[in-house]
Amino acid sequence: MNTLLATDAAGGEFEMAEVVAVNGTEIPADLIYQEMQYQPADSPRQAIYCAARALVIGWLLRERAAGQGLCGADEDLHSEAFDRAVADLLKGELVVSAPDETECRAYFESQPHKFRSDPLAEVRHILLPAQPDDTDACAKARAGAETLLEQIRIDANPLQAFARLAQSHSACSSSEAGGSLGQVGRGDTVASFERAVFEQGTGLVAEPVETPYGVHLIYVEQCEPGRPLEYEYVSERIEEYLTEKRRRQMTSDYLQMMVQTAQISGLDLSGEAH
Repeated sequence: MNTLLATDAAGGEFEMAEVVAVNGTEIPADLIYQEMQYQPADSPRQAIYCAARALVIGWLLRERAAGQGLCGADEDLHSEAFDRAVADLLKGELVVSAPDETECRAYFESQPHKFRSDPLAEVRHILLPAQPDDTDACAKARAGAETLLEQIRIDANPLQAFARLAQSHSACSSSEAGGSLGQVGRGDTVASFERAVFEQGTGLVAEPVETPYGVHLIYVEQCEPGRPLEYEYVSERIEEYLTEKRRRQMTSDYLQMMVQTAQISGLDLSGEAH
């Protein structure tokens, strides 16, 4: 019987598996090779396995959908028409009930850390601009930031010193207000800036912070941690989350059942259908 070949890191070929067949129909090896582009993997062997698995499940779904007149028997597995057919198939065969209030409240009470308002902080910053790909400019900006940071540290009133230096050195329009950005919350700034603001607490951030805009000095004047939210405020979100979680589990079980009742050769799914 034919075998699948993959190329290892050294450029040599090795046998992967016998040709894969689903319910007596062979999946051509070239389709498996083509499918590999959609399956990120750590090795050629894993990529072939993932591609073959995806095709097996896709063929089984297409077979069922075509049997119900939802798509053609040869529909492209990467087409929008196939995606719609699978969605209609699952909608018709899976009845996903919404969780009741008891289940929603139990989840709410078991996960208190997930249901808090976002923290807010009053922040000032000094921006020394530099393009991330300009090594010299970044080095110059960081050196300048270190110098300013030391001046702020040794001042008797660090906050006043920060505001004064922001007015004379910051490239941000906030310099006119002593570097004040006002109140910021989660998602208002880029990730590295946000981490510096919310992980340290109030006061001068100990190190310069690099972002795509350059190098920043940051002073957190006030920081209000998130507050617990009332159940009524998040009940709808919890219901949607638990419903989607149930839908995903039912879909996984459906795919597993489909695989277990099919005749598959050349590939051991070992219970992996999702």
